[in-house]
Amino acid sequence: MNERWVEARRLRGPVDPGIWDVDHAAHPLLDPAFADRPSRQRRLFRLFYDRIRRNDDAYERALAAQLQPPGAPLDAARDGQRMAEVFREVEAYLREVGALLPAAAAEHVASSPVVAGSDDLRQLLTIVFTHPNRRVRFEAQRKLYLARLFLEIDQSRHIQDGPKHQAYFEELLKQGLWRWAKQTHEVEVGYRLDPDSQKIEYTARPRQGLQTWTFHSVFVEREVDGVDVPLDILYYNCRFKRTVDPVTYEIVDGRHRVLERRRWGELRRQNSGPIVSKMIRKGINNADEISDILGAMFIVHDDSALDDLLRLLDGVVGSTVSWRNVVDTLTDPDERALLNVHSGRGYQVFKGDVDLLYPNLEGAGLPYRFRVEVQIYTLEAFLRTVCGAHDANHLALKLRQFLYGLAPRLFPRAIYGEDWLRGE
Repeated sequence: MNERWVEARRLRGPVDPGIWDVDHAAHPLLDPAFADRPSRQRRLFRLFYDRIRRNDDAYERALAAQLQPPGAPLDAARDGQRMAEVFREVEAYLREVGALLPAAAAEHVASSPVVAGSDDLRQLLTIVFTHPNRRVRFEAQRKLYLARLFLEIDQSRHIQDGPKHQAYFEELLKQGLWRWAKQTHEVEVGYRLDPDSQKIEYTARPRQGLQTWTFHSVFVEREVDGVDVPLDILYYNCRFKRTVDPVTYEIVDGRHRVLERRRWGELRRQNSGPIVSKMIRKGINNADEISDILGAMFIVHDDSALDDLLRLLDGVVGSTVSWRNVVDTLTDPDERALLNVHSGRGYQVFKGDVDLLYPNLEGAGLPYRFRVEVQIYTLEAFLRTVCGAHDANHLALKLRQFLYGLAPRLFPRAIYGEDWLRGE
């Protein structure tokens, strides 16, 4: 594993031709045939274009309708500039996605200059309906639709409130968990894949020849129902999906070290690239349906420690019934069917959505709920995800999600062919 988030060269064997059979129902404007196939939605799209293509007033109103509430004062310069910013962000997103591919493949699917250089809604619609080249027409259509997704994410209250919900969750943990911390200590673990290529052998006394990982563990002890619950929490992190700077892993002198490397480097800090990708991959067209806008991750030593952590978290999140969509492949391997379709064999986790009540500070309304996706790994389960030779390797998961879930939808076979997407 190295500093790259994902490399297509890591794909082994031929690409399954079934990945190109994409259902466009959730994202119809990513369908290459959308503008050519008769449909009421397509006719509405064309009527919209006919209304604005020669009428500046209608165009200004159309821009305002995308960006401002009904009745807001018109400001063509403001709205035109904002829409141009969104189109430029779309191009940055497509460049970042293309950069995950080998150079030849990235060059093959790079946006046409006429589309990449346009940041005007009316101009892009003109390309969609009048340009003689089918690929150029599709790329303009795709750019318009991706801009729509970026705007919908920006305009989602669920996402706008993410930072304050994250701060609230962190404060709950501070008061209900971390205040009981007794000490922080460093734990160095040496590990390797065992001969059956499934289990991870590990030790707290690393020896030569083992890969190593260092944890900054927090020891907490709190009384629960009259019983002291002592617990080492090897790792904790909570991230908001729009602002997280994802980390990658590198082997340095036989030791795994965390590198702070941004995955979506060209996008603004409050970026929506990961959310857009997930919506496209999973067929979600409403950003409010993304369940892991807030995600918390814990690592503990073993199954017994996981049970202890759940007991402690009960006092933080409210009650056991606050958990939904629980998947526990540590207890029942058959629950793997409930995980992401691209999850590797042997991936183990306890995960679920936790509903938290947030005080409604706007008026005298009732408190409302928001959710946090909580993932808890045992030490061995986590080491599986960072062991490059294990099927549960997290980088391999991201590779499969990208090559099988995202690339065929952004770069469809009908436009780009299929030979460019190959493993080595």
